[in-house]
Amino acid sequence: INAEYGKRGLVELHPVVFAANPRVDHIYEVIKWQDQCVREDEIVYMRSELPGSGRKLRPQKGTGKARIKDKRAPHFKFGGRPLGRRPRDHGYDIDLNVLAEGFSAICTSKHSQGDFYLVDSLKNFTIPSLVGFKQMINSESVLFVSGYEGLSASQNTEICFQPGIDLLTSETVHPKAMLEHMKLVMDYAALTQLERWALDIGQEHQLLEQLDVWDFENVRQS
Repeated sequence: INAEYGKRGLVELHPVVFAANPRVDHIYEVIKWQDQCVREDEIVYMRSELPGSGRKLRPQKGTGKARIKDKRAPHFKFGGRPLGRRPRDHGYDIDLNVLAEGFSAICTSKHSQGDFYLVDSLKNFTIPSLVGFKQMINSESVLFVSGYEGLSASQNTEICFQPGIDLLTSETVHPKAMLEHMKLVMDYAALTQLERWALDIGQEHQLLEQLDVWDFENVRQS
């Protein structure tokens, strides 16, 4: 599709990315890995970390009540916890082959359902053009993926105020965003970069498998 919303021609998509086996387990692993990488724990403050003085609230004897010290004690309502939860990193390393296959499965599902569109370029886009494209395809949410870097702060601010429109680059696009939006729109530069990335990972995985088989056969012959 060109800038005037007209069909310009046909583009051959690579079958490894857009005709892959849509394995749901790989999509689940990729989304789970992404959620764990951005997960943040809430800090639970301990007694020594709370503001306030350590002054004793009432005398030790003579009141007929239980012995207490300061208001930061754990048994009080807003007191500190004896072993407060500390923030930690929940991220882990994922197999790049699983990541590439999960990405290819998402692209295949979008393409097979008719929710994938390819445009010439998103380099010199305007906000009205993105809104017009969204209205043309009659979708509630659209993710635009550009192969060009360098979005200005004003453009990012304008896009944030447009409901149902999100713009990412080929370096920042992630699988969860592709699933959250109903339609996926890429320009030719982003398509080329993402296909090259997925193919490079697949070739590297096949090479490692061949090396493992070669090492095993050498050990068996020796």
